[in-house]
Amino acid sequence: MNLLGGLMLGLAVLPLPASVLLAAQMLASLKRPRGDASATGPNPRLMAGGAGREPPAFTVVVPAHDESAVIAATLRSLRAQLRAGDTLLVVADNCTDDTAAIARAEGAVVTERFDAERRGKGYALEWGVRHPLARATAVTIIVDADCVVNAGGLVALAHAAAMSGQPVQGDYLLEAPASAGPATRFSAFAIRIKNRARLLGSQRLGIPSILTGSGMAFPREVLDHVQLGSGEIVEDLLMSVDLALAGSPARFCPEARITSPLPLDRAAAEGQRARWERGYLSVARRFAWRLVAAGVRRRSPRLIAMGVDLAIPPLSLFVVALTAIFVIALVGTLLGASPAGLVVAALQLALFLATVSIGWFFYGRDLLGLADFLALPLKVAAKLPFYIRIAKRPQDGWVRTARDSEDGKP
Repeated sequence: MNLLGGLMLGLAVLPLPASVLLAAQMLASLKRPRGDASATGPNPRLMAGGAGREPPAFTVVVPAHDESAVIAATLRSLRAQLRAGDTLLVVADNCTDDTAAIARAEGAVVTERFDAERRGKGYALEWGVRHPLARATAVTIIVDADCVVNAGGLVALAHAAAMSGQPVQGDYLLEAPASAGPATRFSAFAIRIKNRARLLGSQRLGIPSILTGSGMAFPREVLDHVQLGSGEIVEDLLMSVDLALAGSPARFCPEARITSPLPLDRAAAEGQRARWERGYLSVARRFAWRLVAAGVRRRSPRLIAMGVDLAIPPLSLFVVALTAIFVIALVGTLLGASPAGLVVAALQLALFLATVSIGWFFYGRDLLGLADFLALPLKVAAKLPFYIRIAKRPQDGWVRTARDSEDGKP
């Protein structure tokens, strides 16, 4: 094999671990063990705390920045699930509207925080989980201000966190409204693959879960050693890495379902996607290799697999990268390089397409019809300017996503 052929092969092999893990997660997610609640809905035994065991008291912390348009409905759904001894705590963070007043009227305990310099969800969470009411309960559950948790979901999260002694992530999805266009429905599909299929597959493969931002539960002893305050765009993802490296990796709890609407406004939706993907890629670039290195040092396949999992980019960007590698390998082969790199690149691209097709069949047909799915290559091509824009305009710090009900209010 000549030098050019070796370079082409090395380039083609580089994303192979991520491609194989993505396929393994998808296939593992389809396996339905007997009694698996993810196949049939919430598990009644977990809703009641397991075999006669009542979950401990918990505090639900709701970070909220100018959420007057949506927070009342969220608090009503949460309050309906509280038992005697459970607490609902709202952190009204740098609010300029009547979020705090609405939360008090809905029966929540409210703590207000004002800090012009330390802005963002991470700082709000740090404030909330250190509150005396939160410290008084065995489990703290974090739910965003625009989310709805399924009946019994809070108890399921509290039970899983208390019984395992580990952080727990619920099944958190962003849903496309009924009037959503193809771009929004594709985003909902991609999130469903990332937050449901991949986390369920990881659970069954023994790989630690990542935290996805809402529907997270923490035993008190874990929270006492976690630094939440940061200006990271994706503070939950960074927390996942820190917890795994500290020996307290998160686990997935599919019995708890948390939903939130994707914005219909095009500018708000693109801004939200840009922040997520930019933040995700930033954390992955900095920490995926650290997880792999720590896994090698500790002889922990689970940490190595989590590092590879973190290195899997968003679906659109992944297929763009794999297609580019295939084209480069094809050109190299035409110039006389060994075809080994082209073969690997072609097989890897085919594996990715098969994985996404399986994901659509089992997880996305209610979001994307066959015609929509077949048109995905055009949608991916249309996102190339989006990736160019986020590469040119790096963003530091947290920015809130506008809600559709706010009529363009920033």
